[in-house]
Amino acid sequence: MDHRIDAIGEFCPIPIIKAEVKLTQVKPGDRVIIKTDHTCSSASVISHFESKYNYPCSARQIDDGIWEITILKQV
Repeated sequence: MDHRIDAIGEFCPIPIIKAEVKLTQVKPGDRVIIKTDHTCSSASVISHFESKYNYPCSARQIDDGIWEITILKQV
């Protein structure tokens, strides 16, 4: 199941904090998808969740200046 977070206009660490909270509420195998308009958030979020939890993450630009960061919750 996908769970979406709108972090448009929010600077780090807010997207990380919102994702941390959401990941405590979802099941392994679920994805948390963050929508952001800050390039630095993509790198920060991915680095945080890959290094701290070893969760697979990816980012893609979906529009001019808008990115989606996907985090897959693992066991």
